[in-house]
Amino acid sequence: MLGNKRGEHFRLAMLVIVVSIAISLIAFISANSKITGFTTSTSSDANSGTSLREYDDVNSLETLAAGSYYVDGDGIVYWVDDESKPAVAKVKFVQESQKNRQIYVDNNGNIGYLIG
Repeated sequence: MLGNKRGEHFRLAMLVIVVSIAISLIAFISANSKITGFTTSTSSDANSGTSLREYDDVNSLETLAAGSYYVDGDGIVYWVDDESKPAVAKVKFVQESQKNRQIYVDNNGNIGYLIG
């Protein structure tokens, strides 16, 4: 009887593992095109040859993960919550009032400008 219980536990554990893997695969396959993480490079220089995801304008940055960002005069977007401040995106069209500004993206995708 004792050996039979161990077999049941083993089968249950294997079933849990298989179900977990299946759920992870389904989530990965069905993910939409929104960015849920950060594109980072080994260098914080935006022109180092790494390709950055391009956005049409600053309002399109709503798909970035929540956090603080800096938009420079050339439209390069840096994630400032990390000490290395990696470049994460490039904005094609930036209005003068949006250049050299720090922005914040909240959990709902709302974009706000930080004062200071």
